Amino acid sequence: TTTPAKNDDSSSTRDNTNDDDVEAYNIPISAHVVGFGCPALLSEQLSRSTRDYVTTVIADADFIPRMSGATLVNLLLDLRKLDYRKQAERDVEQALRELQTRFTGYSSSSSDNGSEKNSLPFNIDDDDIKKVMNFVHSGLEKVIPSSTPSPSAFPPGQEQNEIDEGSNTDGGRKENWEERMKPVLFPPGTCIHFYRDGSGIDGTYVPCTFFNEIDVARTMVNDHLISSGYRRIFLNLMRDFHRDDHFSFESNKMNDSTSK
Repeated sequence: TTTPAKNDDSSSTRDNTNDDDVEAYNIPISAHVVGFGCPALLSEQLSRSTRDYVTTVIADADFIPRMSGATLVNLLLDLRKLDYRKQAERDVEQALRELQTRFTGYSSSSSDNGSEKNSLPFNIDDDDIKKVMNFVHSGLEKVIPSSTPSPSAFPPGQEQNEIDEGSNTDGGRKENWEERMKPVLFPPGTCIHFYRDGSGIDGTYVPCTFFNEIDVARTMVNDHLISSGYRRIFLNLMRDFHRDDHFSFESNKMNDSTSK
């Protein structure tokens, strides 16, 4: 005996699908995206093409929207060319002067003749500071590469790039590894930049190409975080807007709930 084949109703159902049902899936969708600290991930052209439905909010020196391969290379080149010896020597000397001020001359007991006695096991004087600064100076001279001398080492009117133009290697082929790279990735859409203006928080619309280099600052990492970055900036912004130094988002929610 043979079992009769069953009719495939599913195929017939798919074939008889009404065109109106298909059109029902073509639902127009309107979406708008607001991102905070979005990374540099689009070209300038693509970023501009998304301005109608993408908004990127960037807090002050947030380094993520500025970070790409090109900006990292340029940052390393800038750091390599930076002559930080004077700043380093200044910081060390200031620290030594602070130690000298705090610990030299203090006493906890008196000697037999009534004069004060220094209870510390050491005493910092100017000669000690000079000796330490000489060690610091010689150490920094070894750290700074000889290929990147300080600007003061150049003759008057001669810049480092003029010297580099005359240096060739490998049979006349000029080294170009110090050439800066052009950034090609930027944060998407319409960019709003909130920044500290010295007296408060201000904001403005900027093109995506505004973030074409990493802004080296003490807050460049904290500005990307929520608690220490965006929340703090928006909190200060709202306090300026309401002219209320005690404004908080939590208290504002409570006031809205009681008013309802």
